[in-house]
Amino acid sequence: MAGVVVALGVFLLLGISDIPLGAGYDRIGPRFFPYAVAAGLILLGGMLGISTFRVKNTTPKASELSTPSAPLNWVSLGYLTLALLLSLALLNRAGFVVACSAQFWLAARAFHSKRPVRDAIVAVVLSTVVYFAFSHLLGLTLPAGILERIL
Repeated sequence: MAGVVVALGVFLLLGISDIPLGAGYDRIGPRFFPYAVAAGLILLGGMLGISTFRVKNTTPKASELSTPSAPLNWVSLGYLTLALLLSLALLNRAGFVVACSAQFWLAARAFHSKRPVRDAIVAVVLSTVVYFAFSHLLGLTLPAGILERIL
């Protein structure tokens, strides 16, 4: 696992070179946060690798464990897969608010929420707040989709 985290950090470092430099007056350019995330991934991966070697002798082997692993919950996995695919399919067609609301609601269903109406209301409110924060406050363009005239 530590190797995967370090590899992600290295791949991120390689991809940062494609990000254009900011304007000359920028204090923090567009490459700063990707560099920070890459450094954090490499640092955390290294720490995870070191802690793995330190604890290697004290952890029980798989044959010594008496508890069987839990079976895979296929229904929850199906909900999460559907949420991801539906979000990808709806984002440009229906818009950010609709796609993220559907994704949030399906993710809540995957985690066995017992209140689907409340989840739908929270999904729509949260998606709308995020849309306004990004599009109007930060000036980033998110697809409005079918709600373009309203938003």
